[in-house]
Order: sequence, then C-alpha cells, then structure tokens
Amino acid sequence: MKVAIYQIANRVGMHPKELSRAIYDGEVTGEVPDGNPQSKQAWVDLLSLRNYIQWLYERERMDEIRYLKSIRHLDALRRQMSGSQR
Repeated sequence: MKVAIYQIANRVGMHPKELSRAIYDGEVTGEVPDGNPQSKQAWVDLLSLRNYIQWLYERERMDEIRYLKSIRHLDALRRQMSGSQR
C-alpha cells in the first residue's frame, strides 16, 4: 500500500527528508520525484516502512516507545486504507 510521505513521516517519528534518504538508500520502497519529500507525489510503501522501522528497533537505533508508536500508526493507517478500498 502506498502512502504519501508527508502524511506518514511525522507520525512515525521521522522527518520527511530522513524517510526520503531511506528510499534513496534502498532501505524502503518508495519514490521521491524531483528530490522533494514534501511533494504530494512522493510515496512510501507501508509494509516496507514497517519492516524498516522494525529493523531500526532491532538494531537499537530506535527506542521502544518510538517503535511502538510508529507501529501503532502504521497499523491504524493500513486498516483505514483497507476499509476504504472495499
């Protein structure tokens, strides 16, 4: 599921530029047209982002509170998007 970077980055405790860097580095699936993470066309894949956040937590690059908050937001957004596609 694709979601705009500007809609999810701050919710998962990441700056849009930080998330776009993860996309450029191949850590997360997504696209940042014209190098502008604030663009409405810039997107990230929710499952890929969830896996990346879990990877950061497992390597102790993210504390537990931020990890749990991020996962909660991602799961809620995924449920919301699934419900609206029916």
